[in-house]
Amino acid sequence: MKRFKSLEWSGPAWYKIKKDEDGYPIEFKIVHFHPLDLGSHASTEWDAKDFAKIIQSTYEENPSLKTTSIGLIHSHNTMGAFLSGTDTSTIEDNAPSNGFYPSLVVASEGKALHAFGFGYQDQYKVQHCIEIDEDNVEVKIPGLTPADEWIKEADTIEKNRPVPTPGKQMSVLSNTSKEWKQKEVLPKSFHEAITINRTKIIDKYPNDVQTKMNTLLNKLDAEDITDEKFEDKALSLGVSLTDVVSLQEYDMNVEYGYGGYNGFYY
Repeated sequence: MKRFKSLEWSGPAWYKIKKDEDGYPIEFKIVHFHPLDLGSHASTEWDAKDFAKIIQSTYEENPSLKTTSIGLIHSHNTMGAFLSGTDTSTIEDNAPSNGFYPSLVVASEGKALHAFGFGYQDQYKVQHCIEIDEDNVEVKIPGLTPADEWIKEADTIEKNRPVPTPGKQMSVLSNTSKEWKQKEVLPKSFHEAITINRTKIIDKYPNDVQTKMNTLLNKLDAEDITDEKFEDKALSLGVSLTDVVSLQEYDMNVEYGYGGYNGFYY
């Protein structure tokens, strides 16, 4: 949380679930987490291949995890924690026919620092997402000094952070396709729509800020500056964090055609 305050990251989490006499969950307890992806300011994503690389060693090192439920943890950086529409859809899509799919959202700043929900299928195979009140989420910090294992994993996701391929659009792994696909660049009309939407965001700022922001956006699109540098310079010009994230999401649409999280789980 402290190391990647302004970036979204994610990975599978293992939960112990306490149930009532009817089999409905009354408590979820996180017992293990493995970060797999360090994304941008607007999204984080990983797929089944990433998960497959760590699952065997995880169970070899922690055999007790085989009796737990696998879910998700991901961050919303400094925007505050909440279950977005994409988060809710992910929970429902991964809702198992037997058991529960838990998902925790965390943030380093914002109105709320954590949000939690879980998914399941009822007897009619209808998928549900249940959101838990923030007051019912209890956070216990094990220590002020991060474990060596956490530092190593943070080093790994930082090293493996994906770099967008210029002129290509990457589609994320869906729960049905199970494969990555390269697509042609988006049509000109889509790029024009993105430009119009960006202009709407920037137009409310003073003229000198508009000029500087357009220069920054051109550099961002050309990958002459990083997301972090773009955010730092935009915030220093007085642009709100919400607008900065929105502008970067339009950049993500050009690069990836996707602005949120979608994972695949066993």
